Amino acid sequence: MSDIDLFDEAWITSNFSLYEPHQDDYTVVDVEKRGIGRPMSEPSDITDIVSTGRKRAAMMYPIFKDMKCEWAGLKFAGGGVEPIIGCFGSVIQPTKGPDKGDRHHGPDKNVINNAPDNVHRICSTCHNRWHALNNKYYGPRPPADEPFTPLPEYKWQAHDTNTKATDQEIADNETWWATKHKLLANVDTE
Repeated sequence: MSDIDLFDEAWITSNFSLYEPHQDDYTVVDVEKRGIGRPMSEPSDITDIVSTGRKRAAMMYPIFKDMKCEWAGLKFAGGGVEPIIGCFGSVIQPTKGPDKGDRHHGPDKNVINNAPDNVHRICSTCHNRWHALNNKYYGPRPPADEPFTPLPEYKWQAHDTNTKATDQEIADNETWWATKHKLLANVDTE
């Protein structure tokens, strides 16, 4: 064995433990006693549910620089009563501007529901299109601890991350949306 090999072996032996999971080396911190932060409130106790839910989603699902819209190329993006065909692959940014990314809650529009299958980091084009087609199926916002899904008389589905649209389907969809300026005017993305 060469000196380099011996050095590598010694380094690995002394440093490998840094990368091993230490499942028994954890400490449960009692937040109430330590005073670190504030415990998470129950949804029914939150006064500004929309703001709180969106802030939690921003922490859990950051939008990174030059990130691709998560609905790009999907045939049934967003779920709901009328899922949309996703964009060709818009690049989104974490900052304000024309390519700013949006966080979409849906098909359960309750912003406290930050489950991975209910929060999507998408482009504003996909976001506006989904709300333009689906907002009419929702009633008034319910209390914070209740789901905000389409009204019971409407059949809806969950977001589908697997079924892809063909390039032709996406192109045809873009052509269809090009004539729907009134539908997209002043869309409420809440």
